[in-house]
Amino acid sequence: MPWKQGKIKLADGTIYPAELLIEKGKEVWNVKIQSEGGLVEEIDPDHFAHKLKKSPDDVYPFTYELDN
Repeated sequence: MPWKQGKIKLADGTIYPAELLIEKGKEVWNVKIQSEGGLVEEIDPDHFAHKLKKSPDDVYPFTYELDN
């Protein structure tokens, strides 16, 4: 299951360049995003939101778009 390049849009409307680990074209298993603070990888939802200086409610649910 390779990482796919794209963009992620968080619940608060912010958009970041991202790499997404996607199973069978739909289910996101993990996300790496580029933020001002560097690379942030989603492992634990609360920790992921905190690294972006956001609350989980500002991050989830998120949407994504893959680069072709």
